[in-house]
Amino acid sequence: MTASDRADNNTHEILITVGVTVPRGSIRCSKCHKAMNGPVCHCGHTVCYISIYWKGKQYRFFKYRADNELFNYKRALKQLTEMNFAIDKREFNPVDWTTQAVVERKFGYQAERWINQKKEEMEIGASAHETVRTYQSYINNHFIEFFEKWDVREIRHEQIENFKNFLGKRVSINTRKRIVGALHCFFKWMLRNGIITDMPVWPVVEGEEVVKRAIDYESQLDILNLFPPEHRDVFEFGAETGLRPNELCALKVLDIDVVNGKALIQRGYSGPHLHDKTKGKNKRWIPLSDRAFRITLKNMKDKVPHAFLFINPNTGRGYTLKSLDNVWRKFTDSSITKNEFMRHSFITQLFEMGASEQQVQALSRHKDKRSLDSYIHMNVMRLKDIVNSRSEIIPIERALNENKKEEINQINKLVGGGGEIRTHGRVAPTTIFKTVAFNRSATPPSEKV
Repeated sequence: MTASDRADNNTHEILITVGVTVPRGSIRCSKCHKAMNGPVCHCGHTVCYISIYWKGKQYRFFKYRADNELFNYKRALKQLTEMNFAIDKREFNPVDWTTQAVVERKFGYQAERWINQKKEEMEIGASAHETVRTYQSYINNHFIEFFEKWDVREIRHEQIENFKNFLGKRVSINTRKRIVGALHCFFKWMLRNGIITDMPVWPVVEGEEVVKRAIDYESQLDILNLFPPEHRDVFEFGAETGLRPNELCALKVLDIDVVNGKALIQRGYSGPHLHDKTKGKNKRWIPLSDRAFRITLKNMKDKVPHAFLFINPNTGRGYTLKSLDNVWRKFTDSSITKNEFMRHSFITQLFEMGASEQQVQALSRHKDKRSLDSYIHMNVMRLKDIVNSRSEIIPIERALNENKKEEINQINKLVGGGGEIRTHGRVAPTTIFKTVAFNRSATPPSEKV
């Protein structure tokens, strides 16, 4: 037996020790191509490669797939062990272990493919600019730092759970949910494209969310009074309609039906870019309140159909999301956000007025009723009124007894039966009076012979 054969046998014995059923392959020196059984070849060389025969063909692997670096003996042995386990499970495919395949399975490589596809979709209007910008930010600031060199097929629940905990030290709970949600979208994309064969069990992001607030109509008026007249209309219209800020800025004169007092919501901003679609990708008519209609007529005057309904007097052009933010911050000293002031408050007020869930869903244009939950903010003082109203409720049995008592007193007065009956506790269920036709000329029962 040659030295090379003995080296192969030693390697196979190690593989059997770790649980491989039938060892395959060998570790060979990159210089002399003899089998190695330790860190240094008999020729003094340390760099090696894996040689394995599979279905009548020889395959050679020169780089460790975890980091695409050249093998030393220890790393080659580890990868050969993984290959043999894959063979035992009948999952081995030599192509999966080639250098190019290994590179393509890296998280960073697939994340770049995903975001590039999103950018292409953005160019044709299939993805919103702001969504793509946000995904790119998550990749650059969070995903790559944690997952860059991971093989996407090896990322399972444990790794995603660790990533979630990693985020918990640097972002808020709401941001954490959005980042983990974006990662979930990425994994669904890989599953659809056959890059992974199944989805990992996804962790739940728990924690106390930042509570979104809503205010009543009078509080809205107080805030509106802070704005100068030239900026007030756009915010008041938003409060009257509950539009999203990106839809409010995108509203045009041609979207208004003056005859029927309604507006068509069919476009919105995504960052600085105007898109001919809304967040829900639908076009819906909304009714205009009397106040919203008057604001509309005032701002439509002397404008062409394609002009924006609300014009920023500082620029002479339509409001953008950024300019709307700047005006809000400049003139309000409230901690409430403009979205809470307009949309959240509008939807909550509808619920408090007694509007049905279907009516609120139609006016808010939500596809899913569950989306309404985040907009419901019950007024604490109104809840106090409900709690106090408990004292006005009495048991039905007690109410019936009180009514019976009053009825008996009325009968006694009618027949001259003396004073009122006073009861304590429940009235006996037995009949107290037998009802008969009353005849004033008849002889009283006590005087009959």
